[in-house]
Amino acid sequence: MKSARIQLHKLDIPPLDFLAREIVEGALTGLHRSPFHGFSSEFREHKMYTPGEPVKFIDWKVYGKTDKLYIKKFDEETNMRVRLVIDASSSMYFPPKEKFDLKDLNKIGFAVVASAVLNEIFRRQRDAVGLSVFHEDISVDLPSKTNTLHRKIVLGELEKLLTRPSVSRKTYPARNLHTIADRLKRRSLTVLFSDLWPGEESPQALIEALRHLRYKSSELIVFHVFNKSSEADFSYPERPFRFKDVETGETLNIYPGEIRKNYREAFQQHLKTFREAFYRYGIDYWQVHTETPYREVISAYLQKRLRMK
Repeated sequence: MKSARIQLHKLDIPPLDFLAREIVEGALTGLHRSPFHGFSSEFREHKMYTPGEPVKFIDWKVYGKTDKLYIKKFDEETNMRVRLVIDASSSMYFPPKEKFDLKDLNKIGFAVVASAVLNEIFRRQRDAVGLSVFHEDISVDLPSKTNTLHRKIVLGELEKLLTRPSVSRKTYPARNLHTIADRLKRRSLTVLFSDLWPGEESPQALIEALRHLRYKSSELIVFHVFNKSSEADFSYPERPFRFKDVETGETLNIYPGEIRKNYREAFQQHLKTFREAFYRYGIDYWQVHTETPYREVISAYLQKRLRMK
């Protein structure tokens, strides 16, 4: 790992571009490369050069042997547009973290690193990437581009998300996702990272917004991010706790053991509601907790890309 680091609200993290490259290299080593060999712009065959075509693709070695001008044809020369969408509401900053640890991330930390990893994949595939971030409103809305400067801007915005907000942020995911869908001018692959907490809205309103986003996109992948220990299993010690709603500030005194069974059943029903809706509307749905290997995120994306070809 490179020694250069940056400071963000007491979080000491390696630059996301270096971190993403390391994760991608390690993940691709663990994946079967052969099904994915066509994702980069690979040389396929020669064709005769036609005056007016770019000379940079002329194969001068072939010219030296044949005295004829041929150019290289490439697969995937025109790739697709991808939009990353990140839920940055206060619930995504649970549990709070005072330092950056790749093995102990909260939900926003996982979403940011996973997005940086996908951004590195996009770079290698020459895909155009855009970024939307929302909480109460849409705070970031970057168009889809392929140039190096734009990718650095995307990474910069991702890094900013690791700074914990000083005030609680409510979330209006349905309203904001409808807006993001309306702004999509071209068909693209959309990738959403969210804990799917409807906040001030209803689960059905959120599902309808995601249905709209799916309609306006070529394809939609939803990574449902949650903390397995605290949010799925409710694994708190057997003693009284005061729980605080990170978005509203409301508090509730609870003895975890008394509600654990009912809580788990409610959480599983919450997952089932979204899982069934996404299946019905043709949305790729992946449940990922904060300890999920990034290899699984990359694999999910590559599998979707294969089906789109």
